[in-house]
Amino acid sequence: MSNALATLPKSSDSTTWNPEERALVEAAGLVHTDAQSGQKTLAERATVAAFLQHCARTGLDPIARQIYSIARKSKGQLKWQIQISIDGARLVAERTGQYEGQTTPEFTSDGVTWTQVWLSHEPPKAARVGVYRRGFREALYAVALWDAYVQTKYNGDVTDMWQKMGPLMLAKCAEMLALRKAFPQDLSGLYSSEEMSQAAPAADQPVSSDAGSSAPANPPSADAPQVRAPQKDWLTLANAAKSKDELRPIFQEAQAAGDLNVALADGRELGAYLWELRDRLPDHTPAEDVVDAVVVEDDAPVTEWPTATIPNGDDA
Repeated sequence: MSNALATLPKSSDSTTWNPEERALVEAAGLVHTDAQSGQKTLAERATVAAFLQHCARTGLDPIARQIYSIARKSKGQLKWQIQISIDGARLVAERTGQYEGQTTPEFTSDGVTWTQVWLSHEPPKAARVGVYRRGFREALYAVALWDAYVQTKYNGDVTDMWQKMGPLMLAKCAEMLALRKAFPQDLSGLYSSEEMSQAAPAADQPVSSDAGSSAPANPPSADAPQVRAPQKDWLTLANAAKSKDELRPIFQEAQAAGDLNVALADGRELGAYLWELRDRLPDHTPAEDVVDAVVVEDDAPVTEWPTATIPNGDDA
């Protein structure tokens, strides 16, 4: 057992943790640090318990980034997702003693002709990988579709990582699907960062390229927030939006005007505010007006970790 696993807390009760265990829990991504206030929030106990159980069951090391947690914001609430790296999934499969390798990834643009090397400037439509397991007559194949897994920015553009390494990223998604199909007992409920990169961006947590994601939660700006008058009253326009569909053109227009780095009254950038507002809006304009609750964040510094609460009836 690795040193990291040896020092993980045995219980999900944070009051029993020693300083070393608390530090390791934070390093594993179970503590979210707010970028504005610096306030730290520990994941709800159910998530911590699930993470510790997954570590014990798989033997994966959070310090080696074989398994980790990422906090994402959805409708103003923090949600933690437990993810594993593709190397972690391969290690789990290998430790079963039943893993006998896999096929070379293949790509296609039409679903008919498959090739092992993708040379076109246009991305492949799909990738497939087969995993061999002892006792099975044939490889267990899984197919990952580009449109289902490609990671995009807020304005709809493909992220730099997927532009540069799109076929590789898609092949990792297909491989993870195949590994989970071949070893459901060991990998059920565990998803890789490549599979989850099209979901909501991590809340203020940039993830290293080794973890499979390249986009931070908020669009970064090159300069500090600028105290100047914007070309339009973007706040009024944005706050009137009832959905992501309505907010998107406002964001794009403000971006084209160069106003995303304009400082708001609370010191935040306009772009960061618009991104947070996006997380609280539905994808499409509802048939009837719905008044969303206003999320107010406490900027007072804290020395302890308040524990996140689980929103009732919200599994998003």
